[in-house]
Amino acid sequence: MNVIFDIGNVLVGYDWPGYLRTFGYTDEIYERIADAVFRNDDWLEGDIGRISTEEWLGLFIENAPDLKEQICEVFAGFEGTIVPLSYTEEWLSHFRRQGYRLYYLSNYSCELYQKTKDKLAFLEAFDGGIFSYEVKCIKPQEEIYRLLLERFNINPGETVFYDDRPENVDAAIRLGIKGVVFHKDIPLQMLGK
Repeated sequence: MNVIFDIGNVLVGYDWPGYLRTFGYTDEIYERIADAVFRNDDWLEGDIGRISTEEWLGLFIENAPDLKEQICEVFAGFEGTIVPLSYTEEWLSHFRRQGYRLYYLSNYSCELYQKTKDKLAFLEAFDGGIFSYEVKCIKPQEEIYRLLLERFNINPGETVFYDDRPENVDAAIRLGIKGVVFHKDIPLQMLGK
């Protein structure tokens, strides 16, 4: 049996609102930066991996040119959006003890990965996985799921996929994978907490 995990908001927290609040901007500036960077489709360009770091930052600045200084400041430390979760190691061990093979499938930019490798050290024990930036496509595009299944010879009928986004789970289900929309109670219940 196999388990495929999304990473953000499943195995680590992706808390951009908390990170952005650390800068102490006014509510208006906070909302404008959130719209220019985190709540913007331009974020996906980094996850897809088709543009350079400089081009990606440039897209965010174009969304609010008068906030260039603040956007650069936020972008420079955006590894602060990734927060370790208390249950992750124990939950992964739970599956390992039962003989499951572990994989990851995550929309993740190269820049963010380079800055958060230390927070993702648990991935070293996985049997494999794909970051979206590596293959230039993102969930819920079926192509990225197929790439994972083919690359690691994974039988979809013997696989469970955990993701916090229903549209990503639906895509997995269409390919014959058992999909579960993740919420933090799932690992806690499995671990009897």
